[in-house]
Amino acid sequence: MILRIGAVSAWILAAVFVNFLEPAIAPESFTSLVENRSTVTISAQVLETSKPAKGFAGTEKFATKIRVLSSGPLQGRTGSLAGGEEVRDLLSGSSIKAVVSLRPAFKNDEDFSSNLKSLRSLSTSNDVDPLQQLRSSFTSSLSGVTSDSAALVAGLTIGDDWKLSSEALENLKVVSLTHLSAVSGTNCAIVLAGAAFLLNLLPIRRPIRLSLSFGVIFGYLGLVGPEPSVLRASVMVGAVLVGFILGRRVPPLEALSLAVVILLIYQPALAMDFGFALSALATLGLLVLAPKLVEVLAKRMPLWLAVVVSVSLAAQIACLPVLLMLQPTIPVYSIAANVIAEPLVAPVTVIGLIACLLSPVVPMVASWLSLIASVFTAFILFVAASFANAPSASISWIEGSTGIILAVVLVVGLWIFLATKSAALKSLAGGVSSLIVLSFFAQSSSLALQRNDFYGGNYSIVNCDVGQGDALVIRSKGKVAVVDVGREDPAIDSCLTNLGISKIDLLVLTHYDLDHVGGTLGAITGREVVTALVTSFSDDRPGADITQEILEAKGIPMVRSEKGMSGSLGDFQWLVLSPHRGAPEAQDSNDASTSMFWSNSQIALFTLADSGERAQLRIGAEYASLIESDFGSKLVVVKVAHHGSADQAPEFYEEIAADIALISVGQSNSYGHPTKRTLDLLARSGTKVMRTDEMGAIGLTETDAGLEVAIAGRS
Repeated sequence: MILRIGAVSAWILAAVFVNFLEPAIAPESFTSLVENRSTVTISAQVLETSKPAKGFAGTEKFATKIRVLSSGPLQGRTGSLAGGEEVRDLLSGSSIKAVVSLRPAFKNDEDFSSNLKSLRSLSTSNDVDPLQQLRSSFTSSLSGVTSDSAALVAGLTIGDDWKLSSEALENLKVVSLTHLSAVSGTNCAIVLAGAAFLLNLLPIRRPIRLSLSFGVIFGYLGLVGPEPSVLRASVMVGAVLVGFILGRRVPPLEALSLAVVILLIYQPALAMDFGFALSALATLGLLVLAPKLVEVLAKRMPLWLAVVVSVSLAAQIACLPVLLMLQPTIPVYSIAANVIAEPLVAPVTVIGLIACLLSPVVPMVASWLSLIASVFTAFILFVAASFANAPSASISWIEGSTGIILAVVLVVGLWIFLATKSAALKSLAGGVSSLIVLSFFAQSSSLALQRNDFYGGNYSIVNCDVGQGDALVIRSKGKVAVVDVGREDPAIDSCLTNLGISKIDLLVLTHYDLDHVGGTLGAITGREVVTALVTSFSDDRPGADITQEILEAKGIPMVRSEKGMSGSLGDFQWLVLSPHRGAPEAQDSNDASTSMFWSNSQIALFTLADSGERAQLRIGAEYASLIESDFGSKLVVVKVAHHGSADQAPEFYEEIAADIALISVGQSNSYGHPTKRTLDLLARSGTKVMRTDEMGAIGLTETDAGLEVAIAGRS
């Protein structure tokens, strides 16, 4: 048994570690395809018919939602397809083959957006897959207490969660309820149990019942699509049913082992899929850890509660190393949230599936049923939002490979402690696990005290710690400017909340890369924003349209930035250095990102966004007198461009000779930021480098002696 557990765990973890430590080894992975803006050929199913939308430059365009059917890194993923009239005419439920260029999605990194290059073929309405027609009729008849609750009914029933708002998804993520936003092995088990119950009522022989069970589970697989967790569950069920037909019992652990091996042989790309790893590890935890935990917890609480808590805790423990790769935080309320929410999965799945089957025939009844199911999902979303917004909803874990290795040691130690009968081995495993946990809580407590002390300061400039992204706060005489907002809503919201900021006088969005605008909703929700200064560069990416839609929905006036534009913020005067209106000189969005100069009596601050060497040389030429000035007694601060990438102009940095360089960058990022070249050129200029990946948030305060520097610290 130990060998089987070790083999499955090692295979899964090794595959994911390859993804984590050596992303270049899989040049055709989903992440690399999207980041490289690859052009690929896909077979897909249309989820929703196109709707006209106004493009960034005022042109009319069309976009529709699709689910990729073809094998490879994109299989099973949803995305948006943008194009002209041919996209407008796509029928919901139809099958297409198309050549598309990929773009990152705005909602989350699991989706993608694409621009149509050519449409190879399009099925007619008579050729539409019946299962896809069923999906389409169900989504069309959906109704709910709220739009998010209706979207979650679709997610739990057919795995179609793309209509969930980014806020709802983030809340689910914070409390480790993301698995409830889509179909998982739990849903498959519920469907199979329901089918078995109904089939047992019929006067038919056992082999026929088992064969029909096969049909049910694989029909459900066809309905929900090839999600990794559903594939894993389907193959496990298949192995067990084959064993029944042959008159042999297949133990669940062996069924899991078979499922992992068969699926990795059938589709090697799953070795790089975090969803597959999480599904397999969670199942492993339920099979191995949960029974041991029930034995321990049943002595201290009612048996039913011990079972519910053990199931959730076992899955969380088994998945911990992989979850920390995705987000290096420990969700404090995840067990409580799962204990409350998990029992609601079964009624939602059953009611939702009945509604789905009835939707082509009696859509009104299907709508009523989905409304009933949405009462349960609304409560799930309420639980997620309540815990996600509770104090200390998550605690930062150690980032990078060190944190992952410690997590693996902790999980193995806990399993040995629960499973072994050897007193010596139990003491060793318990001691190692306790040492890791106590060390983690000790450093977390120390860091919490340091951060509380940090956010009590009255800083003029704060570089928020938002991971691999930019977010800078400038304050003077009660006025506040925020330059970019990072990728994630919670990160920027936490920084602004901790700083006590309830009003933003000037919100600067330098360009529409997600690591600069992805957190827009988090920055503006619950805060008054007077004006937004946005790039005038014509950008047709989804991030541009969606960001503007968010600002428009909140009634925030938008002003297009251009070279020479100026204004004031308390004691600070600001000036836009680049680009010209419309950015005709720019070669891409980074080259066109808004660069600015801020100054008061003591500070001269350059915020360079993602401008590269070309843009910096243009600024140097067009503002030669400013760049070449010695700034008198002012201390020069520069927010280094593009997280310290190698695309810098040494002449520019040598001329400004900054006293302090702020580099906003994420830990263990795959881009190699900041680069040695950039660090070396800053060192040659005598500039003190301060990095968020090493120091956390950074605060600068004006004093009579100069600038006082404070850091929030990192785990």
